[in-house]
Amino acid sequence: MDDTELQLFIRQEIDTRGTHDVIFSWQDCELTPERLIFFKSVIELQKKFSQDKKIINTLPINGTLLDDSWCEFFKENQFLISVEVDVDIQPVDKLHNEISVKSTNHIVEKTVRLLQQHDLEFQTVTVIDAINSQQPLQVYHYLRNLGSRHMLFIPFLKPLERGGFEAQSLSPTALGIFLKTIFYTWIRLDIGTIKIPFFEHTFAAWCGLFVPNCVYAPSDDSNQATATAMQEIIANQRVEQSQTTRLEECTRCKVEFACHGGCARESIALSQCADPQLNYFCEGYKAFFTYVEPYMLMMRALWEQSYAPSDIRQYLA
Repeated sequence: MDDTELQLFIRQEIDTRGTHDVIFSWQDCELTPERLIFFKSVIELQKKFSQDKKIINTLPINGTLLDDSWCEFFKENQFLISVEVDVDIQPVDKLHNEISVKSTNHIVEKTVRLLQQHDLEFQTVTVIDAINSQQPLQVYHYLRNLGSRHMLFIPFLKPLERGGFEAQSLSPTALGIFLKTIFYTWIRLDIGTIKIPFFEHTFAAWCGLFVPNCVYAPSDDSNQATATAMQEIIANQRVEQSQTTRLEECTRCKVEFACHGGCARESIALSQCADPQLNYFCEGYKAFFTYVEPYMLMMRALWEQSYAPSDIRQYLA
């Protein structure tokens, strides 16, 4: 877009947002010198039209051209950076399954080191599929050793034109097992130091707090940077139903208060009543929420007594 279009776009985005925080979720792009000039113009326009609102810029990066000048710019303007990390699991021998990362991940590791050198906060975004979901702890510890302190997991779901789903799509059962396995380790070792929105938003739901994540929110109004990634994963699937309308199955479910029917973009499975609004991952979400209920109740009790929820670690074996 030219300068006039950019100015109009930024002004409209700020004017039309009814909240104090205005989030600009930029798409993945090559970190070229021309792009840096573009984003500097963006920052100037955001300052000009901010109206005292808090401007938040989120940007997924591939890291191939990340350098000190980009890092300094991100730091100065408080960009929220997402780094996509692909994790493959391959059997190395008959006795052990060890983690194997894609050859391009040396670029990711270099990117993370540079971000850390500039004291830049970042989140990792990892797509979980039918293969790597089989080794949840290997995935988790790879990201942990990489230096990720904010992990976002995206379930892979790709419908086929002729019906059904691509073979690598994640099954509901596998999603539940993956989440439960990682949660077991996270709550004993890393709660309070590593952020996993999936888990933290679960706790917020148990406390009756506002949950901004689309998977758990009462209405599908997420503006997170990862929304684009999720849309691309299931881009060919048409989903038009509203989350405010709940299926009878959902109203009878004891964990409905936590998931609110799940993300509308995943609501493509047939329910028992042949209604195509039941969330595809319903079984996995239900298994996870049921599993974590005792932990959530303990954490809520600590929180209500003005203790940190992370204090639960001292009560767990």
